[in-house]
Amino acid sequence: MTNKTFAIPGEHARPFLSFSLYFMLVVIIYACSATERSADPVQRVISSMSDSLPVVALPDEADLANEDWKGIDLEPKNPVLPLYPQEEAARFLLPPGYKITPILTEPQIEQPGAIAFDGNGRMYVLELRTYMLTADSDGTLDPVSRISRWEDKDGDGVYETGTAFVDGLIFPRFVLPYGKDCILTMESDADNVYKYTDTDDDGKADKKELFTTKYGRSGNVEHQQAFMYWGMDNWLYSTVNAFRVRETPAGVIREKTGYNRAQWGVTHDDDGKLWFLGGASGLPSYFQFPIHYGNFEVKDQFAEGFNIPWGAPVRIGDMQGGMDQIRQPDGSLNLVTGAAGNDIYRGDRLPKDLYGELFYGEPVARIVRQVHPEVNEGLTQLHNVYQEQQSEFIRSSDPLFRPVDMATAPDGTMYIVDMYHGIIQEGQWAQRGSYLRTKIEQYQLDKVVSLGRIWRITHESMERDMARPHMLDET
Repeated sequence: MTNKTFAIPGEHARPFLSFSLYFMLVVIIYACSATERSADPVQRVISSMSDSLPVVALPDEADLANEDWKGIDLEPKNPVLPLYPQEEAARFLLPPGYKITPILTEPQIEQPGAIAFDGNGRMYVLELRTYMLTADSDGTLDPVSRISRWEDKDGDGVYETGTAFVDGLIFPRFVLPYGKDCILTMESDADNVYKYTDTDDDGKADKKELFTTKYGRSGNVEHQQAFMYWGMDNWLYSTVNAFRVRETPAGVIREKTGYNRAQWGVTHDDDGKLWFLGGASGLPSYFQFPIHYGNFEVKDQFAEGFNIPWGAPVRIGDMQGGMDQIRQPDGSLNLVTGAAGNDIYRGDRLPKDLYGELFYGEPVARIVRQVHPEVNEGLTQLHNVYQEQQSEFIRSSDPLFRPVDMATAPDGTMYIVDMYHGIIQEGQWAQRGSYLRTKIEQYQLDKVVSLGRIWRITHESMERDMARPHMLDET
């Protein structure tokens, strides 16, 4: 048998006998019995991968003289294998004193896209179970996604008790807790927002009411409205839509706002100002003053270098923009392209210098960025806190780390939603003949589906708040 060399992305190369033998060893290491393997989501993904290295040819339409393709490596590669949560945790790079811990993972949840907390601290998880299950995005609009609700009843820090609060959804756009045992949500390719209520206290919604209509927008699932958010002014906002809505005794009313140029992420600061997050821009959008006054940008509102991400080496170069967007030689992203999920940290169980800072994910770069808003004469300039170190608040050398949302948690810490997914680009931009499709096939990224983790960020200087809120029972 001929000796060969392979390299796990992000690690040094090591010798091995053959991929078939390597694959067999992985199977043995990851599971002890056939029964365990069949019930193990990580092992299920590994078992779905081909035991021979895919041979990827240069597409006919590719031009090696073009910056998108120049220098592409088409040699057969070992697949990107999913790690177990504790193994993934070891691949994070954090500032000194910080720790990241899994609190809810597969198989309890699949492909989480966002989280929200109600007044009693229960966590609702938006599970986008049909997102990019294949490179062609087959089945995206199948009615199998859900919104689950989770509690940590024994106080050990892990969310062990959950129910499918609303099941059978078509790629839901958001989850907004809206009173006791009640949420608002809507589906993709739809126009109506519905209120779902659990009337018999079994953890599952059994009542569905129309909340408002004419709320949707056409487009693929990346470009439709998302993240309905309850502002401090008691209005409900969302991405994309240039209006806000509010429930009154006379019904739901609507007012025009500025266009927020956002896709996946809305939060607010202590002043009540909303912060939106662009998608393809990879940047926060229209943050100079409250969006209901209109939209407004200024020159130099981003500090120099703000659009440059500093991810850890991942070495697979799976960027939709092609070779021109890849930092050499480590294969990381060299220009932001996919911001997702944001939070102004307003808790009390992380260092004080984090309070009021903006955090957001860049899932293509595999980073979570900490942003310091600097205000001078009423105008805001955003700074990457770790720009001088050419780093980020959180980085990961695991190519499957996909931070898509984050939130200040009831325990005073911060939670990170990690879809832990192979493909993080809608199928419209991963078509056959594209650079991205070539990389998907080369590393078998389309096989890594139906996983997902939620992480807690803590600091060694303080413990999380163990008290459980009961706001819904007090009002």
